[in-house]
Amino acid sequence: MGKKAGKVLSVFIIAAAVALAVLPLAITTGKSALFKEGYKDLMINPVYLRLIWNSVALLLPILAGQFVIAPLAAYGFWQWKWKYKEGLFFVYMIVMLMPMQLTLVPHYLVTGWLGIRHSWWAIILPAVFHPLGVFLIRQQIKEFPEECLEAARLDGAGEFQIYRKIMYPNMTGVISAMLILLFVDNWNIVDQAVVFIEDSYKFPMSVYLSQLLDGEAIVYYAASVVYMLPALFAFLMAKEYLIEGISMSGVKS
Repeated sequence: MGKKAGKVLSVFIIAAAVALAVLPLAITTGKSALFKEGYKDLMINPVYLRLIWNSVALLLPILAGQFVIAPLAAYGFWQWKWKYKEGLFFVYMIVMLMPMQLTLVPHYLVTGWLGIRHSWWAIILPAVFHPLGVFLIRQQIKEFPEECLEAARLDGAGEFQIYRKIMYPNMTGVISAMLILLFVDNWNIVDQAVVFIEDSYKFPMSVYLSQLLDGEAIVYYAASVVYMLPALFAFLMAKEYLIEGISMSGVKS
């Protein structure tokens, strides 16, 4: 009886959490006339279309860069024979755990030295080299049997060939999880855009949504729903990869 009551309570709590998450969306879309009017304004107004495009244009280079760099860096951290590599990886984890607002100051200084402070590159480059992807991938592949790699080396395979043909197929799950997490994180950037971008023409939609203006509530309703859909779709389409990657599941045979 106790187990049954506990199960019922768990289901109730989960259902309540889902209801709280879905309620704002249901209220917004439930006001159909309001939503349709806002959606129409959103789709025909070039300003809002540009804001959405800015979000996409910022996100794609970040995901592409992480897709290439993070697996290679994780493999290097795992196979690199250097006595200080664990200390360096610990620094990686410290940086990963730092609040984004804390790292804005060094990012601001470095982007000034590079001459890219007031451009999209000031947002893209730090995000491309964010340590989250390296951490996730390295934590999974470090359980891979190194005997397989040694056998491949004895057969004459080079390191890049080993990475591409042996290791990369075993990273697909965690890479997918990494891309989903980075998608959501960088789809909703606000602080970085406000600090580094002076031209409002280059702002992403997330900045607009964070600064509700008088007289634009109708469009705001529609923009919030439309802007949420890509992240929701990404979660639904790749939820199995996300679970696999976060749980650091076993190696593929």
